[in-house]
Amino acid sequence: MTSHSSTFHLLIDGALRNSANGSVYPNHNPATGEVLGTAPNATPDDFDAAISAARRAFDTTDWSRDVGFRVHCLRQLQQALQDHSEQLADIIVAEVGATRSACATAQVDPPIEGIGYFADLAENYQWHTPLGHRNTVAGLADRWIERQPIGVVAAITPWNVPNQINLAKIIPALAAGCTTILKAAPATPWTALWLAEMIAEHTDLPPGVVNILTSEDPRIGELLTTDPRMDMISFTGSTAVGRRIMEMASRHLTKVFLELGGKSVSLVLDDVEDFSLAAAVAAFGTATVAGQGCALTTRILLPQSRYDEGVDAIAAMMAAVTPDNPGTNPDAMMGPLINATQRDRVDHYVTQAVADGARLVCGGTRFHHPEFPHGTYYEMTLLADVHNAMAIAQEEVFGPVLVAIPYDTDDDAVAIANDSIYGLSGAVFSGDETRAIAVGRRIRTGTMSINGAVWYSPDVPFGGYKQSGIGREMGRAGFEEHLELTSFARPI
Repeated sequence: MTSHSSTFHLLIDGALRNSANGSVYPNHNPATGEVLGTAPNATPDDFDAAISAARRAFDTTDWSRDVGFRVHCLRQLQQALQDHSEQLADIIVAEVGATRSACATAQVDPPIEGIGYFADLAENYQWHTPLGHRNTVAGLADRWIERQPIGVVAAITPWNVPNQINLAKIIPALAAGCTTILKAAPATPWTALWLAEMIAEHTDLPPGVVNILTSEDPRIGELLTTDPRMDMISFTGSTAVGRRIMEMASRHLTKVFLELGGKSVSLVLDDVEDFSLAAAVAAFGTATVAGQGCALTTRILLPQSRYDEGVDAIAAMMAAVTPDNPGTNPDAMMGPLINATQRDRVDHYVTQAVADGARLVCGGTRFHHPEFPHGTYYEMTLLADVHNAMAIAQEEVFGPVLVAIPYDTDDDAVAIANDSIYGLSGAVFSGDETRAIAVGRRIRTGTMSINGAVWYSPDVPFGGYKQSGIGREMGRAGFEEHLELTSFARPI
């Protein structure tokens, strides 16, 4: 695709601009290893200007109080993104290595459609809740509750599904009346900067309400997490970084929303007719984002009595997936990993798992693409005979690696599923839907799929138990994360 290095800019206080010192950094295509162009490398001065703008826009304008205007701006933005969605898909394919099918199912189309949900929610929300009259120590009083936006929100996002997560953070915040600063992942700057262009050129969003910055230094995000002018930090990423953000935000008791890691279970009960559905979901679900998804089910639990049958079915499905460049093959089912560092990290986990006693069924090595030798591809990998104490079963790999673990009884399977620091997602497959739901309810996790059903939608809250995070994103619950409650009373 054509380089945008001369057109992409930061968005600060309503203006598209270069970084304060003019510096840029390269943006790479993981499918080819080539440099696509550059992105602005924001400085501390840029972050200070963005925070000041967001603070001023919240404190001194009517943005936080004018619901109708907010809804108008959100609908404008949705229309602009819909009108230019093919441009966005091209960018995501190039800088993420996402497949065209992923753009239609997760990366582009559904997140844009979800903007309308939050516009409708804000428009119809009960901002004022009467509590009625009550005799108090000061006499008869009329009481009510008002919901107010929390203030200035910092959104710090990852690279795996950047557009979806960028919008999942800033859209509910804007609908609630907050102002925002989006700090995009260093590896996927253009997705965020393209959004900045859409906001600046196609909406009436006032200066300072949305600010968008990119930087090659991931540590610069600490300028947001430690600044007393921030009212909320919304972060999606690793549990280790989430712990650090929580620690930094505690200095000012800044509210945090954290959507962190996962090691989710797909549990196949012993009464399934065959393993084809569970195997297909496990294999092709992983391929969609090359395994780089926190909510993917990366442990599959198979009944001991049918273990070999299940492993063979999954391996057959994985054999149908060959990594390819989505930029040249629109039918590619899986693209590359985001960079060589991530590919090597995945390879290290697989090598260590085999050394720990896991059986390599398929994959397990870097894929050398004949046309794009510098692309960062990895084969679909299935590891069998894994026990839950292994690192490969406990730690988030973030690559196309699935581990198969045998179990004896339903109680045994539930215990294995819950034996994790994480609790983000899960799935249960069974010939008896009632049984599947009953087992699913015993697994401590934020989302649960029964027999292949998809829970993802803008009205569905997303988040996790335990060290998978704090709070919920999306849905009414995600919208209300951005609100404070004020209780009123007046004499009557």
